[in-house]
Amino acid sequence: MGKPTLTDLLERDFRWPKIGDKLFFEAQPAYGAFLARDSDERLHHLREGYKLAADLLVEQAGAEAWRRRKLVYPIVFCYRHFLELTLKAVLNQYGSMGNIASDWKHHRLEDLWSDFRKLLRNLDADYPEEQGTKAVEHCIAEFAKIDPISDTFRYETSRKGQPFKTDHEMIDLWQLRAGMQTIENYFMAADGFLDHLMEAPPVQ
Repeated sequence: MGKPTLTDLLERDFRWPKIGDKLFFEAQPAYGAFLARDSDERLHHLREGYKLAADLLVEQAGAEAWRRRKLVYPIVFCYRHFLELTLKAVLNQYGSMGNIASDWKHHRLEDLWSDFRKLLRNLDADYPEEQGTKAVEHCIAEFAKIDPISDTFRYETSRKGQPFKTDHEMIDLWQLRAGMQTIENYFMAADGFLDHLMEAPPVQ
């Protein structure tokens, strides 16, 4: 018997790729994942999907340190992308009521939040005493500092080849998940409020 090849060794433990393999197949409804064709529906699923993915990854991180060291990056990225998409969705849906144009060309959370606050002010709905809005603003600023343009948790260095620097050596993933849940609750309430304003009859 001849000396085993790399393929022989690998096939003992797992399937080796073969010519003709495909990744994307049409599936039956019971097993497949539907892709939304409508852009609004797609955006809805994108927002909820990234948040759900991060929540599930936190659960998978569990008590094993080696998992947390790997999963922290997709977890933080997914939560950040959820925030970005949520702000963009709100501005896209309701911005016209307050003369705020939606902008899909950048990833800056602080600018998106600034437009959101401007929308509330233009609708006479930005109440200084509202603690929830202040709390979310602080969290948005915190996320914008640790990951300004959505690169920090996707790549090993910046576009200029510089290592990323953060104020944290370790992140509590469970506290992050809990905080992100409160922010999701806030935006769900904001969406309901803005939808009510949109549906309200004009003042005579």
